[in-house]
Amino acid sequence: MTKPATDKPMRRKAGQPTYLAAWAVLGAVGLGYLGIAFFAPQFLPDLSGGRQRVAETAVMKMTADVEGLKSSLTKLELDVASVKADVAAQASQTQTLGEQVTALDDKVRLAQAPMAANAAQPASGDVPAFASGAAQAEADNAPAPAKVINAPPRVGAPIETGSVDRKKASQPITFGPAVVKRAATPIGLQLATDPSVDGLRVTWGALSQIHPEQLSHLKARYADLGTATNPSFGLIAGPVKSKAEARKLCKELAAQSVSCKISEYKGEEL
Repeated sequence: MTKPATDKPMRRKAGQPTYLAAWAVLGAVGLGYLGIAFFAPQFLPDLSGGRQRVAETAVMKMTADVEGLKSSLTKLELDVASVKADVAAQASQTQTLGEQVTALDDKVRLAQAPMAANAAQPASGDVPAFASGAAQAEADNAPAPAKVINAPPRVGAPIETGSVDRKKASQPITFGPAVVKRAATPIGLQLATDPSVDGLRVTWGALSQIHPEQLSHLKARYADLGTATNPSFGLIAGPVKSKAEARKLCKELAAQSVSCKISEYKGEEL
C-alpha cells in the first residue's frame, strides 16, 4: 500500500530565513533611530541649516524685487517732474503770446482813434449854411469902403498898365473839374509768416545774411494777417521799384528754396 500524501515530510523554502532576517534588521534600525531621536536628538544631523539657507535666498530675492520697484518709482517721479516742467514752459509761452496779442490790439486801437477823430471833424472848407448866411448878411450891411486918391498900391496887388485889356481882365477865370490821382502803391515781397513778431525778426536776420544780393537794399516790415484767436504776422520786404523787379527777385529767391510772394509794402517797421 502507498502512504498518504500527508505523511510525506514538508520541505521548507530556502529563501524564507533571508527575507525574515532583512525585515528584522530594518525594524531594528527603525527602532534605534526612533530611540535616538527621542532620547538623544543631539546625535542626529542638523537639518535647520538647509531651511535657513532657503529662507535667506527667499529674503534676498524679495529684497532685489523691492529695490527694482524703488528704482521704477524713482524713474517715474523723474518723468512726472519733466512733464510738469514742459507744461509750465508751455503755459509761460502761451501767456507771453497773449500779452503780445493784447499789446498789438492796443496799438491798433490807438492808431485807429486819431483816424476816427479826424473823420468826425468837418473839413475846413465845409462851412455850415447858417454861418455862411450870417457872413453874407454882415457883408451886405457893411458900409462901402472910402475911395482914397493917390493911395499907395497894396502889397501883392496887380499893377495896371495902359497895355492891359480891361475887357479880358474882367472876365472870370474858369477851372475844369478837379482830378485826383492816387499815389502809386509801394510794392513789397512777402517772405514768411509766423505767429510772433520775434520769430519774424529771427527769420529776417537769417534771410538777409544768406541772400544779401537780393535783400540787402530792402527794409523789413511786419503786417498783421491773423485774428485774435489765431495770430499770424507776415514778413514783408521792400519797397521794390516795379512789379517786374519784384518778379525777378522772387524768381531768384524761389530758386534758392525761399518762399516769396508779391504783395503791398505795408505794416509796421520790424
